[in-house]
Amino acid sequence: MLEQAAVWRNVHVADSDAQAEEELAMLLLHSRAHMTQVRSAYNPEDFQVDPAMLNPWSNPAVSDEDAVRYALESGCIYGTSAHVRDELAALRDAGVQHVLCQTSFGDMAHDKVMTAMRRFGEEVIPALRRAGV
Repeated sequence: MLEQAAVWRNVHVADSDAQAEEELAMLLLHSRAHMTQVRSAYNPEDFQVDPAMLNPWSNPAVSDEDAVRYALESGCIYGTSAHVRDELAALRDAGVQHVLCQTSFGDMAHDKVMTAMRRFGEEVIPALRRAGV
């Protein structure tokens, strides 16, 4: 099954690991706030989610800081081109053969999306190909 499965990740390539984390964390925070507002506005008042279905990202009882940290650690690959390449190579080494890379999320400005995608296409993918990925 591992050969047929795909892993989904938010992928953001920036000039530095710190810049990528800061930008992505801000977008995740905005997305979580939107998710919470939508649930509040559209779910019936008596609606209850089974706690077993929640994780730190989706659980409104978890602080924003902890939720964003969870999302960054469990669902994102970000940083410099070299760092992103290394993270993808680590997934490959673990047996993952398909990674779905979401490069646009939240209210990220179009120019930032295009810059990150360009870096990914010009700096990450060729390096992975040279390494046989």
